[in-house]
Formats: sequence, C-alpha cells, structure tokens
Amino acid sequence: MTFTILTFAGAYALLAALLAFILLSARLHPVIKLVAAAATAVLMTLTYIDIGELRGLPSDSPLPNAFKLHWARVVEPNQLHNEPGHVFLWVEALDQDNYPSGVPRAYQLPYDPELVKKVEVAMGKITAGESIAGKVDADVPQQDDTAEELALQVQAQSRPTQDQSTQAGERYLKFDPANLAFGEMPAPVTPDKPQ
Repeated sequence: MTFTILTFAGAYALLAALLAFILLSARLHPVIKLVAAAATAVLMTLTYIDIGELRGLPSDSPLPNAFKLHWARVVEPNQLHNEPGHVFLWVEALDQDNYPSGVPRAYQLPYDPELVKKVEVAMGKITAGESIAGKVDADVPQQDDTAEELALQVQAQSRPTQDQSTQAGERYLKFDPANLAFGEMPAPVTPDKPQ
C-alpha cells in the first residue's frame, strides 16, 4: 500500500517536472506558466491526500457519525510479530433521516479491548438477524496523528503501544471506544402523507 502511494506521488512529481521543463522552454505569457504550475501543484497535493480513500483497503479516516454496521472483524494483537491488532468495521453511513447514504465501506480502527467487547455484542445481534446501527459521539472531536507526531512517538519509545504504529503511509486515528455505541437500527424518517 505504501509503495503504491509513493509510486503515485512519484508519477505526479515526474509529471510536474515535465510540465516545468515545457513551461520554461516555451514562449508563453508568464501568467499562463504560473497558473499551469500552480494548478499542477494543487492537484498533486489533493491527489496525495485523497489517495487513501481510493486504494481499495480499509479506510483509516474517521467513522461516519451514524452508520449501519454490516459486519466486523477483529484481528488480535500478535506480540511475536510485533503487530498491534486492528478492528475492521464494514459500515454504511446514514443520513439525518436514517437512510443509507452511499455504499458500504470498510474502516480500520486500532485494537482496543473495550471496542472489541462492543463489536462482539453487535456481531452477536447481527448473527441473530437484527439490524445494528452505530453512533459516534459527534461532540468529541477525533483527530488524526500527523506524520511528524507519529515519527516522534516511534522515536520516543523503542516498542510501539497499541495506540501507535510504525507503518509508513498509514494514518491512525486517535479513537476513543467510549465515543462509539451500537444499538438497534432506527426506523427511517418518512414524510407525512398528504390529507
């Protein structure tokens, strides 16, 4: 995954270098050259930021505030291989009227025993035939670790804890399992019938 992201970023950098060469050797108005160079730089940045959503792997972005839980998988930590463990959720975002809005998406959360207990209870209910919804407390902001913060954390400790990772190219969410609650799927809000 990291290799793909870096290859994609390198391809854009090569394209930018080619554009710079053409713009420097061409006899165009300086404003046109400046606009072309700025547009390329902006598109490179936006593509690099959004490539994580397109890579076909579980998203490490924040969960939607309200969602339908389709399925989950818990990967236990493996101390022998120094793997921290993960919780994968396959969810579909719900809009304000409790209708699914979009397509189901896989999300990756760091392993936490409290989260695992909640997921296991929810999975038991799904297996029994119930529809389960999840809700993230929107009052508590969830923040992503920046690359610099992750690097400092890795340097500060020789062994990463469950909240940290040493894998480059992945963001890991600071997620508090207390903010997540599973419950029965709420009924969709339907408009009143005309009389």
